[in-house]
Amino acid sequence: MLTVIIDTEEEFDWAAPFNRDSRSVENISYQYLAQEIFKKYGITPTYCIDHSVVDDDRAIGILKEWADQGDCLIGTHLHPWVSPPYREEVNRVNSYAGNLPYDLEREKLSVLTDYIAERVGRRPEIFKAGRYGVGPNTAQILKELGYKVDTSVVADTSFTHDFGPSFIGLPTQPYWFEVDGAKLLELPVSRGYDGLLAKWGSFLYPKLAGASGFRSLMAGVLVKSGLLERIPLTPEGIRAGDQIRMVRRMCGVGRNYFNYAYHSSSLMINGAPYVTSEQDLALFLADMDEFFDFFINQLGGMPKTPLEMYESLS
Repeated sequence: MLTVIIDTEEEFDWAAPFNRDSRSVENISYQYLAQEIFKKYGITPTYCIDHSVVDDDRAIGILKEWADQGDCLIGTHLHPWVSPPYREEVNRVNSYAGNLPYDLEREKLSVLTDYIAERVGRRPEIFKAGRYGVGPNTAQILKELGYKVDTSVVADTSFTHDFGPSFIGLPTQPYWFEVDGAKLLELPVSRGYDGLLAKWGSFLYPKLAGASGFRSLMAGVLVKSGLLERIPLTPEGIRAGDQIRMVRRMCGVGRNYFNYAYHSSSLMINGAPYVTSEQDLALFLADMDEFFDFFINQLGGMPKTPLEMYESLS
C-alpha cells in the first residue's frame, strides 16, 4: 500500500532564518506537473497545506478545484512562524509547533483548521506537522479538533539536535494511538533500509547514526560494504532506482506500507534545494514516474489515501 502526502507550503531559503514575511506560494502553480503523473497511475495525493497556501486565492483555487473533482485530498500542515496568532518569538525552537505552550499550539492549529474548512468547503482530517514538529500536547489537540490521521512521525529519526522531537523506537508501519477514548491513526514517513542487515535496520541505524541523525563513520562503512543503508522514500535527492531497491528489500522482510513524501516547492526551480535547474526538474519528475510504474505495475501495489487507510485498518 502506498500513500502520497505532500508538504504543501511557501517556497523560502532553507538556509536563512525563519521569516514571517516569507509567504510566496508561486510553487502551487507548478503542482500540475506531478498531478499528471498521479492521474496516470490512479493515485490520489494528499496536499497538507499551511497558512500561506490557504491564504492565497490563486493557490487555494488550484487545489480546491482538484479536491472538488476527487483528484486530491487536502490536509493540514502547520508552520507556526507563518500561522496566526503571532505571540511567540520566531526562532528555531519555536519552529517546532510541539515546543509551544498548549494554548498557543492549539490556537494556531484551530485557526488554520477553520480557515481551511472555510476556503475548501470541508474540514481537514489529516495532519502533518511542519518540520515533523509534534510535541507532548499535539495528539490531544488533534483529537479535540477532529483529526483522524497524523503523518508527522519520521521512523527511526531524532531531531533533538535541533530542538525537535525524537521518533526513535516508534513503529515504521501504521499504528493506532488513543487519546481520551478516541483512536487516531499514525502513518509514519517512510525511511527504509537496504543491505544484508536491512531486517534489523530500525534497531541498528539509530545506534550508528549518532545524535544528529546523520551517518557516522561506522554507518558509512556499513553502506559501502553493502550491509546497511537507509533510504528515504522521496524524490528529493533520492533516485528512483534507490527507492525501488529499498522497497523491494522492505517488502522482503514483511513491510507492506509505504509513505511517499516531498515538498511542493520542489516542483518549482529554486523553490527548494533539490531542484535548481530544468534538468533537475526533469529528473525529479522522471524519478516519480519510474517509481510509481514500479510500485503499481511491477510490484502490484495499491495506492491509498490516508482516509482509505483509516477506514480499511479500522
